[in-house]
Amino acid sequence: MRGIGLDSRIGTRFLNPGVGWGGSCFGKDLSALIGIAGEYQYDPELLRSAVAVNDRQRQIVIRKLQKALKIIKGRTIGLLGLAFKPETDNLRDAPSITIAEVLIGMGARVKAYDPVASDACFRQWPDLDLVYAESVEDLAAGCDAVVLVTEWDEFARIDLSRLASVMSGDVFIDGRNVFDTKAIERAGLRGGGIGR
Repeated sequence: MRGIGLDSRIGTRFLNPGVGWGGSCFGKDLSALIGIAGEYQYDPELLRSAVAVNDRQRQIVIRKLQKALKIIKGRTIGLLGLAFKPETDNLRDAPSITIAEVLIGMGARVKAYDPVASDACFRQWPDLDLVYAESVEDLAAGCDAVVLVTEWDEFARIDLSRLASVMSGDVFIDGRNVFDTKAIERAGLRGGGIGR
């Protein structure tokens, strides 16, 4: 990741480990390339693998929650961020929606807070049984686990000890590796980030 990021045409901004990409552009472009390759009887294995890995990244959060909580049914889980990336209310192919749907399907109560995208989420998915929070603290209150899904600057400044003090549980999954593992542990939280 560091080596590829040294190329100024690429940079490091979007090469961080996490819950996968979202948005309409990259996924749509990959699908188009895969379709074109098929028209020429070429199997674009690398492209198909990139899509499959992205889909699996969203499931990593679910597995980490299952490992930490043991039972998901009846638990309250908070999602920090709904938009597929910060500074937008864009929810197209947002990992948060997939994660929320899976958790709700498993019987969890899912809360969500996004500084910009909550209204858009409510309008686009009115039947998605989310509890919308008004702030980070409101989200964390009563949660057995909190998952950081979108790397908003606001979330990078969270006081993890304060967050832990209002939660019912002690599980914090950093889906974008915003926080150092030791900082999470010092706050009395467990769960960690992606790939660590």
